[in-house]
Amino acid sequence: MKKLSSPLEVTSLRELFYDDYLISERHNLEFRIHSPVEQTASSGKPCGHYGAIVKTNDKYLYYCRGFDGVYNGIRSNANPGEYLAVSESSDGINWVAPDFKKFPDQPVPVNAIFYGNGFTHNFAPFFDNNPNTPESERFKAVSGVRETQGLFAFYSADGINWQHYDAQQPVISYSPEKYGGHMLDSQNVVFYSEYEKCYVMYLRVWKTADGITGLRTFAKSVSQDFRNWSEPELLHVNFPDEHLYVSTLAPYPRAPQYYIGMPTRYFGKRGSATDVTLIFSRHGQSIQRPLDEAWIKPGLNPARWQNRSNYMAWQIIEHTPEELIFYHGPENIMYKLRTDGFASIHAGTQSGSLLTKVLNRQHGELEVNLSTSAGGGMSLAVCDPSGKAIPGYTFEDFGEFYGDKIALVPQWNGKRFSALPPGPFRLHMQLKECDIYSIAFK
Repeated sequence: MKKLSSPLEVTSLRELFYDDYLISERHNLEFRIHSPVEQTASSGKPCGHYGAIVKTNDKYLYYCRGFDGVYNGIRSNANPGEYLAVSESSDGINWVAPDFKKFPDQPVPVNAIFYGNGFTHNFAPFFDNNPNTPESERFKAVSGVRETQGLFAFYSADGINWQHYDAQQPVISYSPEKYGGHMLDSQNVVFYSEYEKCYVMYLRVWKTADGITGLRTFAKSVSQDFRNWSEPELLHVNFPDEHLYVSTLAPYPRAPQYYIGMPTRYFGKRGSATDVTLIFSRHGQSIQRPLDEAWIKPGLNPARWQNRSNYMAWQIIEHTPEELIFYHGPENIMYKLRTDGFASIHAGTQSGSLLTKVLNRQHGELEVNLSTSAGGGMSLAVCDPSGKAIPGYTFEDFGEFYGDKIALVPQWNGKRFSALPPGPFRLHMQLKECDIYSIAFK
């Protein structure tokens, strides 16, 4: 049996099942992608393009671009008619629009914080969890389009009143000769990566890593101080002749080593129709697309088939221990998804099995997020690096679990995984009519 020269280190970070990253061998199993459930959002939910949800220590802020009643759709350096508004929520479900009193005599909502300037179009904020960040800069953002000649960096203490780091110098310059003539001209997401220990930006470009120009896509840049950014790295993301309008990549709250994105696919020859697909990046490395088709379709509503009408708001919300929620930007739609339920390793009516690669742990209790049918089940053994079951932790000692658990703590005749000494091991699973969504070592 093949052994790994260097076992994979496992920590308290959760691992998702959408590929064979943890798996050495599998039989009669397949990976499945699971679509979210659509429902009507609360009446106060903001609607508009390039939405961004920012979780602070005590509330959620929803940033959304809108237009006043006289905007003609033609941008200039002043972006007349565009505004940026902010709504607030204590639970991520019910939203209110505070009166910030910034533009009392203008035809914009009371919760507008920017109006009629070059930074309303694609303002992309986040709450900075970097432990070295002063409280006066706890909120950060980037914004800018080709008319401003690049992306500029902003900071704020409260997420409402913003200042430039440098009002004269962009942190990413508009460089059409390098990255295409419409670079930056959409939502350029940015965040602090707890895993990479740096700031990460996915910015809009019109050039792929293969050198193909004229395709909407995105590139990656990183920074240690939010002022000085690396040369954007072109990525392998698009399929042939495919436009990806935005990335919406963000760290998954339950497993921040994963960046999960819901990009908009754009079909210009079909009336600019759009839909949404699903992408992952593990450890900040290359983009993976376990699904090569739409994850969220436009559906029956004719408005969802119109020009640029399907964009997801940036960031996922952990609504309950069992449920994630996220939002459609332009429409009053909320989506719900099982916690960790983007993808799973699936067994059908014929039993299947998997054996993990050699893993190494120092401490931690094993948790499994899984769901079986009434007739299905899961059995679990802990093995040594050669694949031989450890006495007391065999399939017979475990028996069979059937049911649905977000955080099953396995037991073998009353013994838990944490009773085992630290060191290398493997997990061996036997599955029937079962989905495994994630495992973690808490």
